[in-house]
Amino acid sequence: MNKFWVITKQVYKRRVKTKSFLFSLLFPLLIAAVFFAIPKIADYFDQSEATKIAVLSDEPAYAQILQQDKDNFTVNTKIDTEDAAKKALKDGKIDGYVTLSEQNGTISAVYTTQETAGQDVLTQISTDLTSAKISVKAAEYNISAEQLQDINQPISVKNQVESDNELTNHQKEVMSAAILVLTLIIFIFVMSYANIVASEIANEKGTRIMEIILSSVSAKTHLLAKLTAIILMLLTQIGFYVICGVVSMIVAKNTDTVQNLLDQAGSFPVYYLVLNLVFILLGLLLYILLSALIGSMVPNVETVAQFMYPMTILAIVGYWGSIAAANAPDNILVIIGSYIPTFSPMMMLARMDLLSVSTTGIFISLGILVISIILSFWLTLKLYRSNVLLYSNEGLIKTWKKSLAYAKKQ
Repeated sequence: MNKFWVITKQVYKRRVKTKSFLFSLLFPLLIAAVFFAIPKIADYFDQSEATKIAVLSDEPAYAQILQQDKDNFTVNTKIDTEDAAKKALKDGKIDGYVTLSEQNGTISAVYTTQETAGQDVLTQISTDLTSAKISVKAAEYNISAEQLQDINQPISVKNQVESDNELTNHQKEVMSAAILVLTLIIFIFVMSYANIVASEIANEKGTRIMEIILSSVSAKTHLLAKLTAIILMLLTQIGFYVICGVVSMIVAKNTDTVQNLLDQAGSFPVYYLVLNLVFILLGLLLYILLSALIGSMVPNVETVAQFMYPMTILAIVGYWGSIAAANAPDNILVIIGSYIPTFSPMMMLARMDLLSVSTTGIFISLGILVISIILSFWLTLKLYRSNVLLYSNEGLIKTWKKSLAYAKKQ
């Protein structure tokens, strides 16, 4: 046991002190900070002044309604002729002027500017003028203000969900976006730690010191120590993000962003949130075990990428499958994929967060994942001793066949 902890501490300390680990630890925080800062930055640079305009119309109501819209327009009431408006526009005193005319009962407006007007400005002018037109026509038809308000009163429509296992369209949109981010994070973690595990084992094989190490410590202890160190490294990174997340939420608890996150999280049962974490951790553990198995067959560090390629494809398929699940959670291929262990940490997670799978289905997938982890752990332990002493450059499939042949002889 003493040798186990010596190896564990040595691997853990060496790994967490590397620049690559510190970069992987801090870079996501930088991305998150930029993501949350973008709205503030946009608001800061979007402090545009109200558009300066003039209104040429025989009906004062149109100019009055635009005057009331002070957030968008500043109306120069002194300009009441087209010549004066053109001169003011040329001198830069106004940004444009609105000319209204009526023909055969149809009111039209032209907004004259020196440069192409933005669509937002045109839309707002149209909205304000339409509001003024309604008031003018209401007066012509002797409709009172109360009657007009009653006519324009919108009908409120609320979505009543009868089932407890359904999401509103807005929640589905939010969760689909959250799933894409979450599964991308899982994919990045999988690829990062899979390569770390494989490289850690392959590095010792490449330097030919594995024989010396195994003469003083059993292969089982050596493997378990390295896996424990990598898992502690993973938990350190996750724990760091959890602490940063909690601190950020406490500091910014009154902001709209944090409140929206808490509201979305509150709409899901607590055990769903726990299952999310369980699927993530078990999925990472499965890929770590598979990486250790593959890494033990790698002859040197230079061929790690070549041997890891099939598992990289599995992770990519799982990630793209989660994207498909976020858009079509009831698709037959998505349903099948959500029960395959290498895909379920991402695909079942997506279906689960969209409440598109029963509790029974979730636990069946989780059970298959747990059984797969147990089998992977057993197989890795069984083959590790022969694998780390096996040096073959014949590729993963042929090396795998040799590994099984050597294991049967032991």
